[in-house]
Amino acid sequence: MKRFGKAVAVAAAVLVFFAGCASNSGMDSGADSSKKEKKAKEKKSKDSKKKGGFDAEAFNEAYAARDYDTCIALLSEKNAGAVLNGLDTAMLEYMKSDYMTSAKDFVQLQQDMQQLTADMSAGKVMEAALIGENSVEYVGNTYERIFAYSMKAVNALKMGETDRAVGVFNEYTGNYKAEIADLVAQQKEIAAQSESAVDDPKVASAIDALGAIGMNVNIGEMTANKPSSSDEMYDASAFLAYLGTLTYLANDDAQHAEDFAGVLASTGSAIDVSEDLNIADGMGRLDVIALTDVIGKRSEGAVEGSLGEVLPASNINVVYKIAYPTFEPQNHAINVAKVTLSNGEAKDFVLIEDFDEAVKKDVAQKASGAFGRSVFRNVVKNSAAVVGSYAALKAASEQVQKASNPVQQKAAEKAYEAAVVGLNVALEAVVDMEKADVRQAAFFPNKASATGFTVEPGTYTVTVEYTNGKTDVIENVAVKAGKPTVVVSECMN
Repeated sequence: MKRFGKAVAVAAAVLVFFAGCASNSGMDSGADSSKKEKKAKEKKSKDSKKKGGFDAEAFNEAYAARDYDTCIALLSEKNAGAVLNGLDTAMLEYMKSDYMTSAKDFVQLQQDMQQLTADMSAGKVMEAALIGENSVEYVGNTYERIFAYSMKAVNALKMGETDRAVGVFNEYTGNYKAEIADLVAQQKEIAAQSESAVDDPKVASAIDALGAIGMNVNIGEMTANKPSSSDEMYDASAFLAYLGTLTYLANDDAQHAEDFAGVLASTGSAIDVSEDLNIADGMGRLDVIALTDVIGKRSEGAVEGSLGEVLPASNINVVYKIAYPTFEPQNHAINVAKVTLSNGEAKDFVLIEDFDEAVKKDVAQKASGAFGRSVFRNVVKNSAAVVGSYAALKAASEQVQKASNPVQQKAAEKAYEAAVVGLNVALEAVVDMEKADVRQAAFFPNKASATGFTVEPGTYTVTVEYTNGKTDVIENVAVKAGKPTVVVSECMN
């Protein structure tokens, strides 16, 4: 694909129409929006006073009711980092049909993530080996950065501003594509260094220290269920390539449209853009995109075991918990069924991209390194807790055995019990603090699907049907000869 740095002049915009699956009214009126925002602020204030901080229960209730204003207000209380909160907020703005605000949010997010890229050094990430997975600032996964570009373009199309969408792809082609390649290389370097965390000298020293007091740590046993490492990373989006193809075609730029069509073909997506690239003389093209459900979530995997007993008959068992991210198959309730035009033509949809695959790739690429860092923390922290308390614990145990009268016996037993309690608290803290990093943006779509019609120029009504019974009726879709008109519909909640 050819690269260029500045956006080129563009032709007149092709209008794109939208109506959401929850209603056909489009964007909220100013008065309705103000009422919702006031209600959201009042609820946010009430919940914050009542519980303090982020109220997950209230958020889930508001989301189920499609009260996205309240969701956005509550989200500002969530201590998840600026980038993660920003990603979720931008998608919630999109879901409530505030495309201008969503677009601005994504532009700012892109800048924020680019500024944070410099902090994604192997040294910074390896700090997690000492503290915890969530200690590293959230900078956005590679796939989230690519999805942000797709949503910037979608928001532009929602507003009927093809020239703005073209600018998004000019920016991607001229600058960000190379940055993504650099980011992918950097992530692989970080993963390789994380893999070696188990071989760090601090681990060997900790094992030796535990061995000196009679505890034998079997690293082979601890790492027996380590996830396989993967070099495969999400670095190309079929959805982004599909949007780029149609956007450039709508702007009469066949060269760049073909470039993006080549990228689309390389992803292996089943969607076919050949009819868009070769529209019959005198005919137009109507392409319908459907975004469904929300993206699948990573979860925590854990391996638990024991390093052994601190002292014979002490009943102080040193347990470990090795935590790492996993991805399990998701049960998505919403999909798109078919689309019908007012001229009677009807078609099924073809899957462009399943975004769960991006999460799976990201988890597979990061799980092994996270596992290694978790082993590091378990061994080093447990060793520090045990070795630091061992002398006092052993001395207290010996005093119990040596006590020559009831008074000494009682005092020795209390001293021993206090030593046991202190060590157990420290050991429990090691396990309690061991958590996998499952942070990710929660409201990107699960799937993008599309289909297209070669039709005579004119005005059409588009009816999109979803598997959950919702129907989206999009009226007054104007199709011009020789270029595609893009309609975007969604049912994500």
